[in-house]
Amino acid sequence: MTEPLSAPVTITWEVTLGCNLHCDHCLSGSGPGHQRPDEFTTAQAKEFIAECDEMDVFQVNIGGGEPFVRPDFLELLAELTDRNVSTCVSTNGTQLDEATLDRIESMSPLYLQVSLDGLRKDNDAIRGEGVYDQVVNALARLEERDIGTTVNTVVTSRNVYDLPDIYDLARSHGAGLRLNRFRPSGRGQDTWDQLRLDREGIEFLHGWLEDHGDVRTGDSFFYLNALGEVRNDTLKECGAGSMTCLVDPVGDVYPCAFTQWDGLAAGNVIEESFRAAWDDIANLRNSIDDHEGCPAVAMGSDDARGEDPQLRTILSGD
Repeated sequence: MTEPLSAPVTITWEVTLGCNLHCDHCLSGSGPGHQRPDEFTTAQAKEFIAECDEMDVFQVNIGGGEPFVRPDFLELLAELTDRNVSTCVSTNGTQLDEATLDRIESMSPLYLQVSLDGLRKDNDAIRGEGVYDQVVNALARLEERDIGTTVNTVVTSRNVYDLPDIYDLARSHGAGLRLNRFRPSGRGQDTWDQLRLDREGIEFLHGWLEDHGDVRTGDSFFYLNALGEVRNDTLKECGAGSMTCLVDPVGDVYPCAFTQWDGLAAGNVIEESFRAAWDDIANLRNSIDDHEGCPAVAMGSDDARGEDPQLRTILSGD
């Protein structure tokens, strides 16, 4: 896409920076006590939801932080689904008590993505001791519910070779598997060198994906096979700022969830409107188009050549 659409197809909305966990690779740097005092009020959030509805935004992907630590979060979910806006919530899975699941099950269209970043040892090394067992327990209870559920895994050097077991675990609980690329955003900037994939890991990942077409991905990086051949050329383009964007907990609008740096906000939903911010996003889109591959990885890794270094690795063998 060379020009933004009149409205984004999807929005990622971080509803809070508060979280009960403190994950090593958190893209927004969230954690206990990180909630900002100027985050959306309930009334402001509902005004934003109404504007999304008026602009015919197809889907809102909600993250954080941990969305379910917001006291009014179920109320906001009801506002979205009552307006028939497709809603997907990314959660760490530790806040899903039975009362919450009862409310969620009554809402549609609504889906859950439950984060699991490896088997017990590797997941808990990143997310905290005991989190793996809490997530597996949540998946077991979700299996008994009429709630569309996907396990969401950020692929790192710790877990890439465990993907077959993670895939089997998800399927054993009736859930799909979605892979996200690890990027140097938020606390990921501090752990980038430690957790990013090397060439061997990249080749294993793409070889494994070739045999598992039901695994969902959301990044052009995943549409290269182990030899660097593009599977579908139309999927190479980055949709940040042209088809999708991020709205952060205080209303600032960025091209995507991984580009939350100074100077890349297009406007503020609370101070003006979402439509105005979206109309201004073309200038930001132009500022990131010079980067090859994923602009967030190119910028966040400070690559001297202005490229996505992992994309270069698989295409050129550097």
